[in-house]
Amino acid sequence: MLITGVAGFAGYHLVNLLRHEHELFGFDHKLKADIQYLEPANYRQMNINDKQAVVDFVKAVKPQYIFHLAALSSVPQSWAVPETTYRVNIFGELNLFAAALELEAKPKILVACSSQEYGKVDQADMPIKEEYPLLPDNPYAASKACQDILGLQYYLGYRLPIIRSRSFNHTGPAQTEAFVCSDFAKQIAEIEAGRREPRIMVGNLEAKRDFSDVRDVVRAYWMLAETGVAGEAYNVCSGTAYSAGEILERLLALSRKKITFAVDPAKNRPSDIPILVGDNRKIKSDVGWQPEIPIDKTLADLLDWWREKLKKNESVED
Repeated sequence: MLITGVAGFAGYHLVNLLRHEHELFGFDHKLKADIQYLEPANYRQMNINDKQAVVDFVKAVKPQYIFHLAALSSVPQSWAVPETTYRVNIFGELNLFAAALELEAKPKILVACSSQEYGKVDQADMPIKEEYPLLPDNPYAASKACQDILGLQYYLGYRLPIIRSRSFNHTGPAQTEAFVCSDFAKQIAEIEAGRREPRIMVGNLEAKRDFSDVRDVVRAYWMLAETGVAGEAYNVCSGTAYSAGEILERLLALSRKKITFAVDPAKNRPSDIPILVGDNRKIKSDVGWQPEIPIDKTLADLLDWWREKLKKNESVED
C-alpha cells in the first residue's frame, strides 16, 4: 500500500498502525533521513506536482490501497499562499489519480478531506451530517472541497474506487505547533524547561472544534479503505466539541508550573468558524469505527511528547 504525505502527522501514525502487517511505500517532499519509521528503500522524496515522478512511482509500486494524505494543511498558511495551496492540494491529487488510472488493477483510494469544507454551519444544523452542503470560506477549505468533489468525479467518471474522509480536528503526539493543541502543549513544555516566561500566548479561545485523537483517525482511514463504500464521503469525528479555552484549561491542569496566558492578535485568523461538531453515525454504521481514546489521554500524550522532544534537543545542543 502507498501513503502520500507519509512524512506528515497522520502519515507517521498511519505507518505505525500498519507497518507490522503490511508492506508500506510512501512519498513526501521531505528528505529520506527524516523518515526513520519507513523502510528507506520504500520511500521517495518527491514533489506531488511532478506528475511524471508520481506516475512512475505509483506504476512501480502497484499498490492495492492508496492513502492520499499529502496536502498543505494549515488554514493560516493558506491565507498567505493560496496559489501554492491550490497547486499542491488540487493538482497534486489530479496527478495521483492520473497515475492510478494507468494501473491495470485499480487501487482503492482514501482521500483525506476536511470538515473545513462545511464552512460556517448554523447551530441548528449541528452535528454536521455528510449531506450538508460544502461552503468553504478559506483557501485551505476550498482546496479540500475541490479534492472531495474531484474524488467523487473520478469515481463516477472513471470508476476509480475512491472514498473521501471528511476529518474533523485531530491532535496527538508528533503534531506540529502550527495547530492549537500542539501550540499550547509546546509552550507549556518550554515553560517547564525554563525556556520562556510562564505565560502562554493564545488566539481566539472561543472557537469550538470536534477533536479526535490522531491514532483513532488513522484507524478510521484503514477501516474505510478496507470496508468503506466507494464513492461515499464519511465524517471522521468524535461528535464532541471543545473550545480552545477548554483545551488550554485541560493542558494547564497537566502542567508542572503555574502558568498564565495572554492574547496575541497575530494568532487570530481572517475567518474563524465559531463551532464545528460532526455526526459520525455513517462511519459507525458502515465500517464499525468509533473513537476510543479520550481527550485527556490525547492531551497528556501530546504534552509528554513535547517534553521528550525538548529533552532530546537539549542533549543534541549539549
